[in-house]
Amino acid sequence: MPSATQDNPSGRKKLSGVERLDLLCARAILAAVLAILIWAPLAYGAVEDGRQITSAPHRYGFLVVQGLVVFSLVVWAFRIYLQRPFRLLWPPVCWAVTAFVLYAIVRCRFVVVAYAARQELMQVLVYACLFFIILNNLNRRESAWAVASVLIAVGLGEALFAFYQFATHDPHVWGVLKPDQYAMRGSGTFICPDNFAGFAAMILPLALAYTVMGRLSPTIKVLTGYGALVMITGVLVSQSRGGVLAMAITLVVFCLVLIYQREYWRHGVLALGVLIVVGVVLLQSFGAVAGRFEKLYANKGDERIYYWNGAAQIFHQHFLWGAGPGHFKYLYAPFAPFLGYYGQLSPQTAHNDYLNTLCEWGLAGFALIMVTMGLLFAGVRAYWPHVKRTSNDLERKNSSKAAFVLGASLGIFAVMVHCVVDFDMHLPANALTAVTLMALLTAHWRFGTEGYWANPRRLGKALLAVTALGAAGFLTLAGWRSGLEFHWLEKAALEKTSLDQQAADFQKARQYEPLNSFSLYELGDCYLTRAFDGGPDYKDQTKAAMTWFESAMLLNPYDPMAHVRYGMCLDWLDRPREATRYFLRANELLPYNSTIYFYLGRHCMELGSYAFAAHWFEYAMIFPNGLDVRTYYNRAMERSQAAAKGVPSP
Repeated sequence: MPSATQDNPSGRKKLSGVERLDLLCARAILAAVLAILIWAPLAYGAVEDGRQITSAPHRYGFLVVQGLVVFSLVVWAFRIYLQRPFRLLWPPVCWAVTAFVLYAIVRCRFVVVAYAARQELMQVLVYACLFFIILNNLNRRESAWAVASVLIAVGLGEALFAFYQFATHDPHVWGVLKPDQYAMRGSGTFICPDNFAGFAAMILPLALAYTVMGRLSPTIKVLTGYGALVMITGVLVSQSRGGVLAMAITLVVFCLVLIYQREYWRHGVLALGVLIVVGVVLLQSFGAVAGRFEKLYANKGDERIYYWNGAAQIFHQHFLWGAGPGHFKYLYAPFAPFLGYYGQLSPQTAHNDYLNTLCEWGLAGFALIMVTMGLLFAGVRAYWPHVKRTSNDLERKNSSKAAFVLGASLGIFAVMVHCVVDFDMHLPANALTAVTLMALLTAHWRFGTEGYWANPRRLGKALLAVTALGAAGFLTLAGWRSGLEFHWLEKAALEKTSLDQQAADFQKARQYEPLNSFSLYELGDCYLTRAFDGGPDYKDQTKAAMTWFESAMLLNPYDPMAHVRYGMCLDWLDRPREATRYFLRANELLPYNSTIYFYLGRHCMELGSYAFAAHWFEYAMIFPNGLDVRTYYNRAMERSQAAAKGVPSP
C-alpha cells in the first residue's frame, strides 16, 4: 500500500475541491485589489481627464474602481459559504468605520444639493467596502507583501515619470495638457503635482521600512532602496511645498522610531545620516524647490489662507452636522475677500481635509473619523511587540511584518500631515491607497490576539452575505446609471452642429440622473440659444428655457449661472424689473466674478440705467474673462452721457 509521502512527494497537505475553490476566490480578490491600486493612480488619480463637463470629476476613472469593488464583494459573498469554519475578523476600528458609514447614509438624505452629497456618499461606500474586503480576505502576511511590492513599484514608476516631466518640461499626462501653473512641475500620471507628492510621500515609508527591516533578498532590498531614493526625488521635483514638508517630517519620525528600537537603533542612526546627506544634495540640485519656498515667504502665504477662512466660517454656521457633503464649493464664494480673490474662483475643496471635513460633515462626522484614526494607531501600538522578531540571531532580527506595520503606519501619518495643506482624501487614488493601508494594518491584529475573531454562525453568515450582495447590487446600479449619464453628457458636450441633438443628449442624461442640475441647466441653455435667434416662436422657447432653469435652481439653489440665465430670459421677454432679483442673487452667490458683473451690466442696460451698467462693466474689466466687456462699457458710457445731456440714446 503506497504511503502518504509517495502519494504526495512534496509533503504538502492536499487541498479538497472546496479548499481549492476558496483559495481561487482569495486570489481573485487579491488580484482585484492590486488592479485598483494600479489603475487609480494611472487614471489621473481616478479623476476625469480634465474635461469638466460634470459636477463629479472623479467619475471617469472611479467607475472602474467601483466595478472592481463590486466584483470583490460578489466573490467575498461566495467565499463566506466556502470557508469551513468561517470566522470574521472584527477589531475595534470596524465599529468606528461602520458608525461613519451609517452617519454618512443618514446625513446625505438631509442636504440642499442632493446630487453632490450622493457623489460623496458613493465614494464613502466604495472605500468602506474595500476596507472590509481587504480586512477579511487579505489578512495573511503574503497579502501585505504583495500589496506593498505593487505600491512601491507604482510609486517608483510615478516618480520616474515625474522626473522626466521636470527634466524635459513636458506638460502632458497621457496626452492631456496640464494647467499652465503645473507645466514645469513633475506630477507623474496625476494632473496636480501636489496630489502626486501626497501619493509618493505615502508610499515612501513602505520602501524604506522594507529596505531596513524586511526579510528580503539583497537584490530586492537594493530595488526597494532605489525606489525610496527615486520617490524622494519625485516629491522634490513636484515642487509641492506641503509634500516636501510632509515627507521631511515623516522621514525624521521614521529614523527616530528606529533609533528607539533596541534591535534597529544602528539602522536608524545610519538612515538618518544618509537621508540628511541625500536631502542636502538633492535640494542643492533642484533650485526650483527652494524657489517655491522663497515665493511663499515673499507672498506671505497663498490662496489657501482664503479657502481655510471660508471653510472655518462655514463650519461655524453649520457646527454640529456640517453644511452637507460636497457643499464647500457651493458655499465658499461669499466668504472670499475681494482683494484676495485670485487662484481658483470656485475651489472644489478647502485644501485642508480637516477643515473640509468640519465644514461639510460637521463636528459629528469629524469626531467619528478621528476616533477611527485613534483606534487604528492604538491597535498598531498594541500589536507592535507581536510583529517584531526578538531573536538574538543577527540574521533573524529582520521582520517583514514589522516592516509593513512601520511603513504603512508612517505612510498614513505622512498623508495626515499633508492633508493639513491639501486634499489627498478627496483624490480617489490617494484615498484608496490610504484605505488599503489602514485595512491591512487592522488585519495585523490577527498576529497580536485571537480575541477579535468572531463566529457569526449560520444566521450571521447569511446576513453578511446578503449585505455584501446588497452593497454590490447598489453599487452596480449606481455605477451603471452614472456611466450612462456620463456617456450622454460627454456626447452632448462634443455635439457642435445641432442644438436639437444636443438637447436630446442632455434629456437622455437627465433620465439616468434626474438630480443633476447640470443637465437641466444645459437644457435650458439650448432653448435660450434658440430663443436668441429671434424666430417667431422665441417666446415659447424662452418660457421652455425658464422651466429648465427653474428646475436647476430648485436642485441646486447655489448655482449662480442658473439665476443669471433665468434673469436673461425675463429680459428677453421684456420683463427686466422682474429679472433684477435673479441677477442680484447671482452676485450674492458668486461675488467678484467678472462674468456675473458683465451680465449685471447688460441687465442694467435693459433697464435703461446706463450709469449703473458702466459701473458693472468697469468691475468686470478688473478680472478678464474673454467677453467683449470694453465694447459694452463704451456703449454704456456713450448712452449715459447722452442721457445726461438730454440727447436720445444712439
